[in-house]
Amino acid sequence: MKNLLYLKRYVKMHPDNRMGWYLLGKEYESDGQMGKANYCYNRAGDVYEAFEQSQIPAEVLKDYEAKVMEMGHARERKLHKRRMIWFGIVLLFLIMMRSIGLPAADDQMAMENAPAATTNGVNSGTVTKQQPEIVPAYHAPLSFTAASGGSAAAGSGLALFISQQLNGTEPDRAAILGMEKSGKWELWKHRLPVAYTMQANDTPAEVQVQSYNAVACRCKPGDTGVSSTDVATWMQQQEQLAVMQTALANFKAARGQLPQGLGELDQSFPTNWLSGTTEPMDQSFQTLRSYPLDPASAMPENGFSGTMQKLFASTLGNRPYFSEPLEIVVDKKKHRLGLVSGTKLLRNYPVGLGGTKTPEGVFHLSIKVMNPNGKSDGEFGSRGMQLSDTNYAIHGTNDPDSIGADESLGCVRMSKNDVEELFDMAPLGTKVTIASDVLPDDIQVPQKRYASNKKPQQDQTDPSRMYHWLN
Repeated sequence: MKNLLYLKRYVKMHPDNRMGWYLLGKEYESDGQMGKANYCYNRAGDVYEAFEQSQIPAEVLKDYEAKVMEMGHARERKLHKRRMIWFGIVLLFLIMMRSIGLPAADDQMAMENAPAATTNGVNSGTVTKQQPEIVPAYHAPLSFTAASGGSAAAGSGLALFISQQLNGTEPDRAAILGMEKSGKWELWKHRLPVAYTMQANDTPAEVQVQSYNAVACRCKPGDTGVSSTDVATWMQQQEQLAVMQTALANFKAARGQLPQGLGELDQSFPTNWLSGTTEPMDQSFQTLRSYPLDPASAMPENGFSGTMQKLFASTLGNRPYFSEPLEIVVDKKKHRLGLVSGTKLLRNYPVGLGGTKTPEGVFHLSIKVMNPNGKSDGEFGSRGMQLSDTNYAIHGTNDPDSIGADESLGCVRMSKNDVEELFDMAPLGTKVTIASDVLPDDIQVPQKRYASNKKPQQDQTDPSRMYHWLN
């Protein structure tokens, strides 16, 4: 009931705050007053639709409601503080009026008894402590996330924005990129379109959400104000961070501990966990090593600093977008190879297979080698990735016409550009699942390929042997 009274007072002060109306409606609903609840939900508009159609954690709503309550208390404290200040001013004025007639001797005595003056913070052996410098957190002008599901996507993005509001780290503006769905998969396509933007209003605890879907917003959306270059840069960074996170997870699974330094990951063959790194990967190593692939892990108590703040602040939620390791999925029926993180499909390549000769099951990349035949145009092409301790591999081919057909003896064949990109994106130890009818039909590759650009790149060839997989 106390919350109900505060929320009623809050919406009276801020009648345009749709989130406040939504929270008030939830209070009325929990109290069994559905008529009043429905009225509040109507005033809440698209905030009600977004939150009811998406899986918003209850804790987020509780935290947001607690913030509104705190704002009410803060306003009362502010009014009380103002009253006390005015009372103090009046009291001080009365004291000063009384002290006007004091003898000058009293002033002299007061001066004689006063502490000696200080110079540069030092007096009679007493040193004034220097206050520690407070370095403000990096405040992102623009952050991104990506989601599918229309208003549910807006709800999930709004929940992240609100959670950052609660700790004062929300960006000036956020953009939600729209992802298509195909079955269970969310498609991470080249340069995703902006579906929604949001930003905090001058009114406390109010967020302005703008849809760029003419049907959803029943309007003619204007320019998003988000450049395609910014979108592409963010997407590339998130892929690079996902590769680093996966390498860390795979290394720990194999060795029982995390690498102490980046050099343990990008060594030459056969310990080439990474086939190279990029600047964001190098910058993120220490932080991702401390907080590897755990969406529930808390950020450091003092937050991130410097370059790391800027790197992670570009994602709504202040952490890398992909929260699960990269995996490879091979679809025997559709002749597709997908690179996925959870239910997010980053790539979907066409491949050549061996029909019933291609085994189904779960494997891991046990060997990653360049030029497995000693040259880039051999029967296994320029890249080969062996599946566990078997004689099967994912590799290139000197017979590109076999892509999409069942002509191998069981291996997975890929075109040159595709296998070289996969080689860079899938660290050693990456999980590989081979099954049937599990991926979409549509091929999904970007115009600009992923590439590790660290130079010089380590030696990933194996001159000690010639490979003879079941091609």
